Amino acid sequence: MIPTMTYFKVALSAPAHHFKRLRSAEPLLYNGSPIIRRTNSAIESEILWKGRRFMLYLPLQAESIHKIEELESIARERSRGPLLENHILYEELMMFDSVGHKHLFDIVLQELPSGKTLREAVNCYRANDLKAAIQKMKCRLDAIGFRHNNLTLSNILICDSGIARPLRYWYADWELYSDNDISQLIDFIERSSHAEFDATLSPLLAQDCEAEYNASPTAKRAITLRCKGHRYGFVDSDGRMITPFIYSWASNFEEGRAIVAKNGKMGAIDCNGRKVIPVIYNSLEFNIETGFFTATRTPYCYLIDYDGKIVRRTRIEENEHAMAAVEHF
Repeated sequence: MIPTMTYFKVALSAPAHHFKRLRSAEPLLYNGSPIIRRTNSAIESEILWKGRRFMLYLPLQAESIHKIEELESIARERSRGPLLENHILYEELMMFDSVGHKHLFDIVLQELPSGKTLREAVNCYRANDLKAAIQKMKCRLDAIGFRHNNLTLSNILICDSGIARPLRYWYADWELYSDNDISQLIDFIERSSHAEFDATLSPLLAQDCEAEYNASPTAKRAITLRCKGHRYGFVDSDGRMITPFIYSWASNFEEGRAIVAKNGKMGAIDCNGRKVIPVIYNSLEFNIETGFFTATRTPYCYLIDYDGKIVRRTRIEENEHAMAAVEHF
C-alpha cells in the first residue's frame, strides 16, 4: 500500500482509529477538514497533542527514516544547538487497504515552539532583529557542523522569544565544518523592510521541493497547467517553467503526480517535471485512493506504483476475462 494524502486525511479525521499513541491528537482544521501538505519527501500536518504543538510527518521513503535516525544519533553526541528534536514513532500509523488488510507506517514528530515562519514574521518583527536572529542561527548551526541544505522561508521558525530555529531536516548533513547559506533569507528580509513591499505577494523562493504540491485549501496551487498553442506545460507560482510546452495533453496534479501525453502515448511526472512513468503507454489512470496507476500497452495491462515501479503485468485479454467474471458474479 502506498501512503497517499487521501488516506492521511482520513486517518487524521479519526485519529483514535488510525494511530497507536497519537489517538488523542487534534489536527489543524480548515472548514472542519485537516490541513495537510505534501512535498517530495513527506506528507505533513500540524497537530496538537497533550497540550503541545507538533509537526507530524509521514515520510514517503524508508530512507527518510534512516536519515532522521542518523541525524538524531549524531545530535545526541554533539551539542544540539538550535535544532528541534525529532521523535520517530515506529509503526505508529495504521491504514487499511480496500480489502481490509492493515498496513503500518513510521511517522516523525517535531515539536513546534510558539512562533511564525520567516515569511509571516517579516510582518511582525523589525528587519534588523530578524537578520540578527538568522545570523545567530547560522553561527550556531555552523559551530556544530550541521548543514541544513534547505534553509528556506518555510523552513525557518521565528519563535515568540525572537530566536530562529530551522525546520524539516530531510536534506541535512553533519560535517566537520559547515557554512549554511542564508543569503536569500537576508535578501528577503531586506526587501520586506521597504514600505511598499507586501510579503504575502513575494516570490516563494525555493520551498521544500522546487515546486511544492500544497494541499492547504487556503493557499493557491503552487503548480499551474498552462497551454501555449496546442501544447501543454507546467509553471510554478513564481512563473518558472517546471516543464516546457511539449505535451499534447496533461492533467492537473493529484497526490504530487500529473499524467501527460505526447505523440499518442501517456506517462506521469512529479512536481519537478521528472518523468516518474515513461511516456510509452496507450492509456494511464491514477487511483487517488490507492496511489497506484493502471496502464495498458498492447498486449499487456500494468499495475504501477507511485514511484513508477511495475508491480504486476497481465495480458489484456486475461484482465478482461477477470473483470467479466467479477461483473457476472
